[in-house]
Amino acid sequence: MTPSETASYFRELIDEPDTTFVTQANVTSYLDIAYGQFRQQVTTIDPLVFATVLEFTPSASRQIDLTDSAHRVFGPDATGGTRMMQLLSLQAINGVGEVIFDYQPVTNLSAHVYTNDAYMLRGQVLRFNREVSRKLRMTYLPEHNVDWTNSSGALDDLTMFHDMVALLAYSQYSMRDGVENQAVLRQLTQRTMALTEYLSSRNLESGSYVAQVGWDDQGWL
Repeated sequence: MTPSETASYFRELIDEPDTTFVTQANVTSYLDIAYGQFRQQVTTIDPLVFATVLEFTPSASRQIDLTDSAHRVFGPDATGGTRMMQLLSLQAINGVGEVIFDYQPVTNLSAHVYTNDAYMLRGQVLRFNREVSRKLRMTYLPEHNVDWTNSSGALDDLTMFHDMVALLAYSQYSMRDGVENQAVLRQLTQRTMALTEYLSSRNLESGSYVAQVGWDDQGWL
């Protein structure tokens, strides 16, 4: 579905002809929330579907302010489509983009002190347990910036599940309307299960892959 087709399907689901009761601004708000939920559901199963990458070389420091222009993903000046919703990974890379090592995310100060190559995201700042000067590759889930009136181009590559965005938007609308459509909610449950199954099994050959191991002079291969 294109964004405008998704919006039209949502209009069909709510069956509300009064555009003064459900305005275009309302539709945009419901769909924005719904698409954010959809992207988060997908990311929980396959983190790289909507991921984007930012590479930068920081000044030698133990902390990086992610509102600075060189690596801005937070703050009022972060542009649509680049604002970070979830940090997925942080890696040190060399000049040709090869990964040297992965930084380890931690959530408390004790782990931050004693874990090798640890980092914490506190507010808008990345904090490290040692000085960082290598080039970094930050992989994260960005905020979307969909124009729901756009009638050209698919919403994203998961075209067979775009009905879920309208179904999720309906759940937002139903809280305002005060009436739940059980058929719509059942369909959302079924489609959520189908999405999970699809994302978990779309690498069809992965289940039959066998790693070959053996022994050499250095130990197990």
